[in-house]
Formats: sequence, C-alpha cells, structure tokens
Amino acid sequence: MVPAVDKAARLLSELEAGGTLGISELARRIAASKGTVRDILLTLAAHGLVERTPDLRFRRAGAPDIVTLAAPQLRSLMQEFGETALLGVVRDGRFEIVAREEPATDLHMSASIGRRITLETGAHAKVLRGREAIGYDDEEYLPGVRAAAAPITDAGGRRIAAIVVVGFKQRIDARALRRIGERCAQAAGEISSRLAERAA
Repeated sequence: MVPAVDKAARLLSELEAGGTLGISELARRIAASKGTVRDILLTLAAHGLVERTPDLRFRRAGAPDIVTLAAPQLRSLMQEFGETALLGVVRDGRFEIVAREEPATDLHMSASIGRRITLETGAHAKVLRGREAIGYDDEEYLPGVRAAAAPITDAGGRRIAAIVVVGFKQRIDARALRRIGERCAQAAGEISSRLAERAA
C-alpha cells in the first residue's frame, strides 16, 4: 500500500458525507499531520476532485453540500410548525449550526450560523452522541424550551449531522413535540438517502 495514496483515499472517503471539513478535523480523522493533509487536499483540488470553500474548508467537487440538500427540508419544517428549524454538523467535538430557517414572528428561538454548542445534552446530543432515532428535549438544554432532532447519516451509516426544530414550551405541547420529531426523522431520512445516492 502506498501511504500517500492511502491517505488521499481516506480523505476522499471522509468528504463523501457531503459536508465541508477543515484541515484540522480531517487530519484528526485520518491520524495524519495537518501539513500532509493540506498538501494532499491541494493536490486533489488541482485535479478537480475536491473543492476549497470560501471559508477555507474542503468538500467533494461537483456535488451539492449538505446545507444545499437540507435547505428545502428546513424551510418545510419551519413553515409546517412555525418554529425555528436548524441543521447542525459535528465539528471538533461540538454541534455547529450551519443552516437555519426562522419564522417571521417576533418571538422565536434563534441561533447564529457558526455557533457551536455542547454535545453533552439536548435533543441533538441524543441522536449524535446516543443512538436514538429521534431525540426529544423538554427543557433539558434551556429552561422553557422544547426541541426535537433526528440524525443525518452519510453513505457509511455514520451520524454526521442533525435536523433540529426548537421552540418555546408554551407553543409546543407534548403531542406537537412528537409530531415534530417524526417530521424531523422523515426530513433527515430523505437527506441521508440523497447523500447515499450521491456516493453510490
């Protein structure tokens, strides 16, 4: 086995998921130095196999990233339930918000793009750190707030991201929370299927 080719193949495999990853995260995932990973990625980019994004991360070339795939699902969830819908990815051991759809109402939950939150508690943690198909949060992460989440998997079945719908407890009763969770699971399943199809 040629070590450099092996590293290049593993980097391409990590980027199959459809998200964008930075050099540090990729180096950690394949247990290689950041310098080596940077050189391989730039070589792959020169051959059109990967793309460098404006924020200096990398993704597979020619394929929509996970944010693009999730956009219509987030919009649909926000419109259906009137609450904030989020997409987050696992990055550097935390849950990073990479896309959101917020309702036009004055009172709603908000989360800034790029914000990183813990993977220790919350609906997202239950589906990414735990193995639950749907994660529910009834004021565990924030008082007065309820949320439901479902995991997005890559072509290899790894849980790489999550769809979350979050809102105030006064507007989301227990029955509505279950419905939201089921719809999150449906949306996440469709995105996961698209990722698997693209990797085939």
